[in-house]
Amino acid sequence: MFNDYVESTRGLGIKPGLERIRACLNYLGNPQKKYKSVLITGTNGKGSVTFYLSHLVCKFTNYKVGRYISPHLVSWNERFVINEKQTDSQVLEDFSYEIIKKIEDFESISDIGKLTTFEVYTVIAFCLFEKEKVEIAFLEIGMGGRLDATNVLESKDVLCSIITSVSLDHMDYLGDSIEKIVYEKAGIIKENNDVVTAANGVSLDIIKKEVKNLNSKLISLNFTDELYPDKNIETALAVWSVISNKIEIKEVKSNEKEFLQSLQFPGRFHFLKEYNLLLDGAHNPAGAEELRKMLDKHYPSKKLVYILGMLNKDFKGFINSLIPKGSTVICVEPKSERATNKKVLSDYLLEYGCKAFICKDLKEAIDKACTFEHDVILITGSLYLVGEVLFLMKNEQIKNYVIK
Repeated sequence: MFNDYVESTRGLGIKPGLERIRACLNYLGNPQKKYKSVLITGTNGKGSVTFYLSHLVCKFTNYKVGRYISPHLVSWNERFVINEKQTDSQVLEDFSYEIIKKIEDFESISDIGKLTTFEVYTVIAFCLFEKEKVEIAFLEIGMGGRLDATNVLESKDVLCSIITSVSLDHMDYLGDSIEKIVYEKAGIIKENNDVVTAANGVSLDIIKKEVKNLNSKLISLNFTDELYPDKNIETALAVWSVISNKIEIKEVKSNEKEFLQSLQFPGRFHFLKEYNLLLDGAHNPAGAEELRKMLDKHYPSKKLVYILGMLNKDFKGFINSLIPKGSTVICVEPKSERATNKKVLSDYLLEYGCKAFICKDLKEAIDKACTFEHDVILITGSLYLVGEVLFLMKNEQIKNYVIK
């Protein structure tokens, strides 16, 4: 598989900076300049907003739409979506080998260094969208914004920049304070352009200052008691209003909100009725708080058993924000080198006041969860873990596992 080849030859290391990818794209003829794009960043909600926006334009216009996201849950080609269809695996594989050959040719004559795995994927997305004659691309920022590989676009190529929310996450790379993190995310704001944000407090103050410095226009969304999906839908609709004024839409529809409410973004408060599993990719304390609100609304009197696996995140803050004391929690490790040790999770949960167990893998954890009295089994803590559930389902490895 191409992605295995890239990850084995380049690793999964992060090297912030735009010099490498800018030089490479220039060598390739700057494919990212051949269509308009929308940039979406934020600590939480950016994937959902990207998903909603892409669906909106596909549903209510005749524009050809590209969507680039990360990470994928099951299949690598989930990252590269055109008109809400994943690119065929073999077609993507063949095209990607063509592009990596050109990237390697560039690297052989350049002294700027090898592109990272994420930079390679981003170059492939830009080139694929050019090849497919995409007219509007929705690009989810990988991490941060200012130095993210997706942020090579000039203002004239951007319809709008979006910052969903800002909280503490990826502090090793973005900084150890909200002020530092929002500075990085505000780096996607373009001069004389449009910005939509759901950030508040000091984050909003910093964004406003950057908007003023760049002579841009800001729409600030003030949410109070709305649940996460509602916030993401309202953010997408606000952006839809902005970009619909920039592109020609022949007929205005009135059911955009209802349409978005009918969609299920895989892995985000995703209930699998036939398995009695609830999946949610929340992976930081802010996401855990929002997930807790969703649970309190939709499962107020239900008995939950938790399956928890996390990367190198603030697991204490996550647990404190989501899991009530006395709960039953089964700890596993996502398939990642950055996984938090399951015994570390279990030790903290026991100290915190939960009943904690350790399992060797996700299948064993689901088996174990079924032995406890429950109404719903919630699997959370990492998108990688959620992706593993969907992979097991796809391959019928958890068929008939969950018996209520």
